Amino acid sequence: MAVITEITEVLHKIEAKLYPNYLGKGGGAYLARAKAEAPLSIEDVCAAARNRGGFTGQYEDLAEHAHIFINEMVYQLLDGFSVQLGGFFSLHSRIGGTFHGPNDRIGGENLHVAFRTLSRLKELLLKVKIENEGLAGDGAYIDEIIDIHTEGLNSALTPGNMIRVLGNKIKVEGENPACGVWFVNQADQSRIPVTEHLGINRSAELFGLIPALPPGVYKLEVATQYAGGSRLKEPRIIKADPELTVS
Repeated sequence: MAVITEITEVLHKIEAKLYPNYLGKGGGAYLARAKAEAPLSIEDVCAAARNRGGFTGQYEDLAEHAHIFINEMVYQLLDGFSVQLGGFFSLHSRIGGTFHGPNDRIGGENLHVAFRTLSRLKELLLKVKIENEGLAGDGAYIDEIIDIHTEGLNSALTPGNMIRVLGNKIKVEGENPACGVWFVNQADQSRIPVTEHLGINRSAELFGLIPALPPGVYKLEVATQYAGGSRLKEPRIIKADPELTVS
């Protein structure tokens, strides 16, 4: 009788680094973060489907239809429907906040879109190889950039929303005019500062109001003379890896 041995192929790989558990989540001393990659656009995914994924039609048709599908999906989400995508994940509307009674106003600022992982994606996640590249270092770094209103992580930003920045030794400190939180436009390297509502400003966490950024791709930088002890003579610039999109 023939013996059939199942061969498991590693289809996907993610590189991760370890960061100090500065917020005390769980019991470990470190948190693992996937190394930031550039976000893919609809066109990028369609190009991959054409070049790698086996799609044999016209790229232009695929991109056009993908935009139509996503626009319609958002329309249905805003009408209160949940959307299940291929058994991989679902999106649904969620109303946050607390209210006193039936006369309270419930506005759009209370509405969020939540993501839920479904069984097909859960099975695939177990097959991803994650390479531990060790400690990211104990110096100054930016770990997460969160648009608080949309809950977007290291991705899209909306001007006028608050952002939460997590990292290490990122407290904005110093009289040098270069000190602050900056958005750097990747097209022309112009720098736009955060000028309002830096209400929480700590070594591991700071908050700021996203300025009126023109549409484009940005990276976030923190310039500070803070070092955790004696103040630096000149500001150092702490650069975040993720590209942040404003549409």
